[in-house]
Amino acid sequence: MLKITAYQIAESIDIKRFKNDFTSKLLSSSSFELFYEYEEKSYLYVFNYGVVIFADFSEIDESKIISFIENYASTPFTKRFTENFVINIENGKPLTFSYNSANVPEINNELIKICMLNVGHSVVMDYYLDESKKLLFAVTDFTTQLEKYGKIDITKREMLKFIGKVLNTKNKIIDELYILDAPDIVWENEYLSNVNNGLSKTFELKTRFREIEYHLKIIEDNLNNFREVLHHRENSTLEIIIIVLILIEVFDLIFSKIYKYW
Repeated sequence: MLKITAYQIAESIDIKRFKNDFTSKLLSSSSFELFYEYEEKSYLYVFNYGVVIFADFSEIDESKIISFIENYASTPFTKRFTENFVINIENGKPLTFSYNSANVPEINNELIKICMLNVGHSVVMDYYLDESKKLLFAVTDFTTQLEKYGKIDITKREMLKFIGKVLNTKNKIIDELYILDAPDIVWENEYLSNVNNGLSKTFELKTRFREIEYHLKIIEDNLNNFREVLHHRENSTLEIIIIVLILIEVFDLIFSKIYKYW
């Protein structure tokens, strides 16, 4: 049995600096990921989008490694998203999947990496789903204000900051779309491809990603309406200012004539 645990510990991790300082055996790496054999049959997977995955680590060792990695993290989280998964090795039996485990007929470094990768994907999906729900809740609060009071209690600056936050979240998700792509090692290995596809379905990665996209689409549509409301409010304010200036000019003209006749 091999236990896998994944954590979303921060918004991002500087894996280039971490790679320079971490001395365990590096099995593979890229610009966004590092895959290590920590000790015999223990593995560590680190992603630049803030996810750390452990295979066959004790909880004490996990805490030590996370504390070390936080030195390379941007905006560490106090609330960590986590996912657990178990690989059972059953020689001669077919490949099967359940809610939080998989039974495999054989195991190797590539299979462990595929399993850790998918568990990490599940965690980052939890994080972005939570973020999209928070933004959707904020948008719902604005629509409730419109329904009750016919206006939004927010300044233009605050609305622009909120729009910026939504766009940043959306851009991060787009930048990390590659997490749904099958890794290169599965294309030439049917067994690993079956493992990857089975795990993707088990964690419902594509379904959850579509849910995040749906939330962001609702938010974007509402923001367009809010911009129209703010634009109308600004125009109304300008109209009032113009009317006031015209009245001041008229009164000034009237008083000037009255003063002249006096």
